[in-house]
Amino acid sequence: MKKDINTIWENALAEIQLIVSPAVFQTLFKSTKLKKLLPKEKTIVLSCPSSYIADLLSRRHQETIINVLKNQTKASWQKIRFETEKEKSSSSLAGPLFEKPSLASPPQEKETNHYDPKTGLHPRFTFKTFVVGNANSFAYAAAQGIVKNPGAAYNPFFVWGGVGVGKTHLVQAIGHEILKLHPGKKVFYATAENFTNDLVEAIRSKNMTQFKQKYRQPDVLIIDDIQFIAGKESTQEEFFHTFNSLYIAEKQIILTSDRRPEEITPVEERLVSRFMGGLTVDIQPPDFEMRVAILKQKAEEKNVSLPEGVITFIAETVQSNARELDGVLSQIIARAKAKEEKITLELVKEFFGVRRRQEKKKISYRRILSVVAKTFRLKTKDICGKTRKKEVALARHIAAYLLRRELELPLQQVGQILGGRDHTTIM
Repeated sequence: MKKDINTIWENALAEIQLIVSPAVFQTLFKSTKLKKLLPKEKTIVLSCPSSYIADLLSRRHQETIINVLKNQTKASWQKIRFETEKEKSSSSLAGPLFEKPSLASPPQEKETNHYDPKTGLHPRFTFKTFVVGNANSFAYAAAQGIVKNPGAAYNPFFVWGGVGVGKTHLVQAIGHEILKLHPGKKVFYATAENFTNDLVEAIRSKNMTQFKQKYRQPDVLIIDDIQFIAGKESTQEEFFHTFNSLYIAEKQIILTSDRRPEEITPVEERLVSRFMGGLTVDIQPPDFEMRVAILKQKAEEKNVSLPEGVITFIAETVQSNARELDGVLSQIIARAKAKEEKITLELVKEFFGVRRRQEKKKISYRRILSVVAKTFRLKTKDICGKTRKKEVALARHIAAYLLRRELELPLQQVGQILGGRDHTTIM
């Protein structure tokens, strides 16, 4: 029966692959297993590697799975029961907020906290922990093509996007997957700053041979933050020759940047043309659904149970990038741990309230005066002076409003800042 179930699911996956996009299939379906078929209950039991994948399948693709299995089994199915691998190993998701680690936990935590110096890859940045959504699905699909045929599919592969959107995670995941599928390949990851520093050291010590071996021998070279070489003529010259050497040898080149190739200045045109010679993709900030998935993934990594209301609130409040989501979640967990409380919606709302107040305190009254003066093309001393010219008076009124609203200063103190005026004038 088990063999039959495996065959049924293999056929079902082949059919699903024709229905959904490659990125969705790779992320959500490929790692699932059909555990049981319960005809009497008209229920399908599906195993998923994590709870966030189970959640996405349940919300987005449940009908697809049911219809495909109807075709494969010629039976009527009505619902799916999702199981996760972690649920099998732990007794229940409902437990203490911070579970006591097992004896095996410390070595595991230690192992994930450092990178491999031979490859430069960090063990945490794999496809297993990479959340795919609308913002990065194209980049992810292209990455899968590179993994299958490095050096031929998309070369060079140039990924650009803002801070914290997952560029480093994606390119390092490509490196890990290539090492897994092609054990004989050599992969090396470095930042453009590392490349520059190594070049300077090689020139200083007159050891360019070792430098060239380090950067031209790998089958896959990943350079992060390539915009760092802008304005560095010697670094650009050496990278140009390194690029050509790898490209002619049909070795995979992967680059990341915080902007498009043509927007990196000053950089030689011959380098820009090479950057654009392969596939250029961008990664956008995550949308709401992707932020929810990221939070669930991060909570699972940290072994913390979060109520749905908490996840939704954080995802709606923090809209910038995955890195800030991770940072905010870590702060909330630390706050709950310090108070010895569970993470509740009330605790999270309180956290964001405190966070906003702290951010306001960072703004000084001098900063407010400076911004207002610059906006109106005035000097700070004009706003704090005695003149009553119309344009100066307007700027002074706005400055008074911002000092009250942003810093919550008393009227008397605002008056003192704005040239020793009476509090009734400010009011």
